[in-house]
Amino acid sequence: MEKYSFNEIEKKWQDKWDKSDYSQAKSDSKKEKMFILDMFPYPSGAWLHMWHMENYTATDIYSRYMRMKWYNVLHPMWWDAFGLPAENYAIKTGVHPSIQNPQNIGVFTRQIKAQGFAYDWSREIDTSVPEYYKWTQWFFLFLYKNWLAYKKKAKVNWCNSCQTVLANEQAEWGICERCQNEVIQKNLEQWFFKITDFAEELIDDLDTIDWPSSTIAAQKHWIGKSEWVEFDIDIKNTEEKIKVYTTRIDTVFGMTYIVISPESPIVKNLKSNIENLSEVEKYIKETGKKTELERTWLNKEKSGVELKWIIAINPFNNQEVKVFIWDYVLSNYWTWAVMAVPAHDERDFEFAKKYDLEIVQSIKPMLVETKWDWAFREDKPIIERRVVGGIVKHPTEDKVLILDVKWFNWKTFVIWWAEDWEKEEGAILREIKEETWFKNFKSIEKIPWELESYFYAAHKWVSRRAFECAFIVTLENLDQDKISDEELAKHDLIWINTKDILKTINTAGHLFFAEKFLNPGAYCEDWITINSEEFDWLKSEVARVKMWEWLEEKWIWKRKINYKLRDWLISRQRYWGAPIPIIYCEDCWEVPVPEKDLPVKLPTDVDFKPTWESPLTNSKTFHDVVCPKCGKNARRESDTMDTFVCSSWYYLRYSDPKNTSEFASKEAMKKWLPVDMYMGWAEHTVLHLLYARFFTKALNKFGYIEFREPFSKLRHQWMILAEDWRKMSKSLGNVVNPDGVVKEFWADSTRLYVMFMWALEDMKPWNSKNIIWMKRFLDKVWNLQYKISPNINSKNELDVLVNKTIKKVWDDITNFWFNTAISALMIFANSLEKENEIKKEYYEKLLILLSSFAPHITEELWLNIGNNWSIHEQTWPSFDETKLIDKVVKIVIQINGKVRDEIEVELDTSEEIIKKLAFERENVIKYLDWYELKKVIYVKNKLLSIVI
Repeated sequence: MEKYSFNEIEKKWQDKWDKSDYSQAKSDSKKEKMFILDMFPYPSGAWLHMWHMENYTATDIYSRYMRMKWYNVLHPMWWDAFGLPAENYAIKTGVHPSIQNPQNIGVFTRQIKAQGFAYDWSREIDTSVPEYYKWTQWFFLFLYKNWLAYKKKAKVNWCNSCQTVLANEQAEWGICERCQNEVIQKNLEQWFFKITDFAEELIDDLDTIDWPSSTIAAQKHWIGKSEWVEFDIDIKNTEEKIKVYTTRIDTVFGMTYIVISPESPIVKNLKSNIENLSEVEKYIKETGKKTELERTWLNKEKSGVELKWIIAINPFNNQEVKVFIWDYVLSNYWTWAVMAVPAHDERDFEFAKKYDLEIVQSIKPMLVETKWDWAFREDKPIIERRVVGGIVKHPTEDKVLILDVKWFNWKTFVIWWAEDWEKEEGAILREIKEETWFKNFKSIEKIPWELESYFYAAHKWVSRRAFECAFIVTLENLDQDKISDEELAKHDLIWINTKDILKTINTAGHLFFAEKFLNPGAYCEDWITINSEEFDWLKSEVARVKMWEWLEEKWIWKRKINYKLRDWLISRQRYWGAPIPIIYCEDCWEVPVPEKDLPVKLPTDVDFKPTWESPLTNSKTFHDVVCPKCGKNARRESDTMDTFVCSSWYYLRYSDPKNTSEFASKEAMKKWLPVDMYMGWAEHTVLHLLYARFFTKALNKFGYIEFREPFSKLRHQWMILAEDWRKMSKSLGNVVNPDGVVKEFWADSTRLYVMFMWALEDMKPWNSKNIIWMKRFLDKVWNLQYKISPNINSKNELDVLVNKTIKKVWDDITNFWFNTAISALMIFANSLEKENEIKKEYYEKLLILLSSFAPHITEELWLNIGNNWSIHEQTWPSFDETKLIDKVVKIVIQINGKVRDEIEVELDTSEEIIKKLAFERENVIKYLDWYELKKVIYVKNKLLSIVI
């Protein structure tokens, strides 16, 4: 029996594939196109990470699968070679990026080919070569000529370490995303792209694409559309009014204070009325020393000063509210003032807690149970109850009491309803005594929240509409009266660690109170209004409309649409980027470089190490130029473009990468675009995707392309961590180099492992010890070739398994569930191994299904068993629907929602026989002996549910 010589065989096939046109997209093909694209690497390191390999393995599997489904697949390679990552690496090594980049790209290319990835290398792109960035500069001019690029002086984020300006998106929390150093602010002339012109489209068109919901949410959050209201609030005993701004007018009855900007004219206008004027003026002076970034950091300490003797009047209920000055409110806020609702805004909540301000709930959640036996049922009578919960705390340990209700599988706090005449506090103390028999209480504190919940009370055969509240009750000691047998039969008392509450509680209402017990804070969602007088019991969206109408009647309001999105700052004071194609002339002002003069090439006579100004200013060959309009001496723009500009249009270039007269022809773009499947890291959910969408919409608006979204379908993978569960980092010495892994375990084993170790979207730790299991699996597949027999008949159970496996792997690859697809292939291989002899047809199907995952070994085996080259040009096998069903099924037996037993029967066995067999089972009999049988529900071929 010949062993698998992976070194020779994998290298042999990689060389053959490199010389073939298998992976090249065919421009003249009549097949349906499939454009598959990865988020590719910056060539800013000595080698690729294993989490790069995870991304590329996933798309390679998908691409090979789609070729077998007879699609004309375009799966190209590119290098995001401009920008900070490559420049910083060049600074670190002391090698010019124009020399360092090709060296790194050579290493990356070798590593990629060593994994057997089938890319279309004929369309390879490098964003740092003039042939590419000529068109990046063309895009700048396109936006400039259409009034979508402009220059202005702006306060910008500056990183001293990277010596460059950062976009807001690159400086969240006041930290540079690249070097993790603190960001300061400077006033500089900067270039911007007018992405805000497309804010509404950028939101609306998210409904037309197949992206993860979390990514769509991240895009919407960054664009930050809000409908806001500005209305007048009177100042008591004065003629002054404060114009207040809010996006949540539905919470106005929860307003307990107002915050105004230190720059607000109200302070000057009411100077004589402010009792603590000197304190206020001191605060204003200190605020003037801070940058906007420092003032708006979410994690900074909340600080403000009350304007004493200044009282505002809420126009909705005439309640008096305090007024504070707070540096968080900037001068560019629309009204210099914001209404503060601490119950429903986290920042307001923290401020209110610090200054001991009132917190009034005006929105309550409405929770509907949707699972288990207590899922809400509309077909049952609905009974309303006032329900009170009690979180009972242990007197000496960090534990709380849970009731494990035996009949219904409820795990709750102590719970009961309050009679109409009864106070809630008294009701819960009475119930704690009755249900737990603890009798001595140290303290009781109400959780300041109410909610409305809907659930099915199976023991009463009715549905409940419950108005819930909860108390925290701390025991004095563990003294109990004697617990009755009746209570013991109903539930067990369990003390659990406080940190485990959320893993234990399984009812929606009590989960809400558990979260508020563990993490007191604001409730910020839309739901139902309460404590809102005539606007009570309305959904938030309805309440907002009615409150707008009320304000309109009073003539004291203005309604506007606002976006958090700001124009994209693209200027960078760095060397390694696409030069901005603008010339400055004293007579002609800003002059765009004529298209015939593109590209504006980067000079080589500069020190690329960064300073506070662009390195290009020190190059006379670059800097000094003749004005193309008037012919006088002029100078070039010395800033370069943000690297995100290069990656915002690259997908277009793949459709026509050799075109020298335009970035891509309309015919080529119509054939290949948009991208059908885009794959990349979850952390790129905002910046790159948002900018690529902006470019697409600008091109669509001016008639260059017909589509409105660049990436029809998007999927993410999460990174592979080091074995110590930390991010792989050269500074930590925990980076796994793919070269060493492939050398020891083979490329096919590595491909299988990175797909099998966890689900693609999960963060997972690398473990070299576990790859051996993939190697052993491939050894098993290799040895199966020696079991092929020409004289063996089909077996029904194997026919079923073959068809099930084809369908399973088909579905799983389509959904990027690669770990479960590999699991199905292992089950298939194990079943074949148990046979003394196997049909060639079974083995061939195993190889075809496995070929996308392990292309080298399957290619070799395909030839070994007498087939023609190549397995990767075979058609994906179809499955027989009639052979997907097992002849024997397992019936799960549940009693009151808990699995107690299971039985194996033939498919479609009658309900009567199922019941008879079930009621003869020992695990069922022992329950029926003690409890009354109420109901039996049978779900055909799956489940028998017994209710007692």
